[in-house]
Amino acid sequence: MADSSHDQHGHGGHDEIHMPPNSWVPLSTAAAITTFFIGVIVGVWLAIIGGVWLIASLLAWFRAARNEFQELPD
Repeated sequence: MADSSHDQHGHGGHDEIHMPPNSWVPLSTAAAITTFFIGVIVGVWLAIIGGVWLIASLLAWFRAARNEFQELPD
């Protein structure tokens, strides 16, 4: 016997699709990775700047994802 809480596709009673908000963080992370790798080639000082920037961008991304997850309905 089928469970009445799921529709025919196996999804629960979610009627809307969750889309994350617009964010600058993925672009910042990509630029930080690029800066880091250019710094590996050009000079250590640029790699350090890129590494610090990358860590800051990833922390911002993880914090935003955690906050967004906590706001989702059960």
